[in-house]
Amino acid sequence: MSQSPTRQNISLGRLFLPASLRQRFELERYHVCEFVRREAIPALHSGMQVLDAGSGRLKEQVMREELLASGATLHTLDFCAGPGVDFVGDVSDLPFKEGSYDAVICTQVLEHVKSPPKTVSELVRVLKPGGMLYLTAPQSAPLHNLPWHFFNPTKLGIQMLLEDLGMEVVKIKPQGCHFSQLATVLHFTVPVLQQSSLPKIVKFPAELAARFLFGFVAKLVLIPLDKFDTQCKNAGGWCFAARKPQSSPSTPSS
Repeated sequence: MSQSPTRQNISLGRLFLPASLRQRFELERYHVCEFVRREAIPALHSGMQVLDAGSGRLKEQVMREELLASGATLHTLDFCAGPGVDFVGDVSDLPFKEGSYDAVICTQVLEHVKSPPKTVSELVRVLKPGGMLYLTAPQSAPLHNLPWHFFNPTKLGIQMLLEDLGMEVVKIKPQGCHFSQLATVLHFTVPVLQQSSLPKIVKFPAELAARFLFGFVAKLVLIPLDKFDTQCKNAGGWCFAARKPQSSPSTPSS
């Protein structure tokens, strides 16, 4: 999972909020973790082979312990070597044989690849027939992990990529709807202020005020309103669960 674009080294939430509320307010991460927790982990068990493609290093593998607790064998792959990375490689050119894994998890990675169709094709290729792909991506994320941020795919775009490869989409969940997305954009004021040319005498109090107003008050008010957004056209991103058919057509190379 790539690093959150609004995540900062100093967090008032970590200092003052209970863990459950703090996790709920980490909007770029909360919905993805809940999706993996509710959809992927209950389907895993001992004897299964699971790949976390684009896992990040150990500190970014926030679901690692819960995935291991399922009893499944977990392999992690990332572009950069480091603690917690089992295989160094490109998610668009996976170093595994076809049909190697019972489940593949790829969270918040698709925006960082040069060819989303090729990447999704590779994720599908290494799945066993009947295997599950758990794929998430942001639709509205600000630029992050530069210069490796190329796309913010929509729900229709991800669905098209999966269905073109013969995958059966079994679950689609938004990463928060309009009001959560509004809260996320407001909270992004903090890094904008940090990187601004404002004088220090103005910047410091402005940043503190933004952390409190947008990192806490706005989220407290806005997040509960998400349940009233029935269209969810302004989602923060999308989470997909898709099954590879037992008799799968050959996947294209690009």
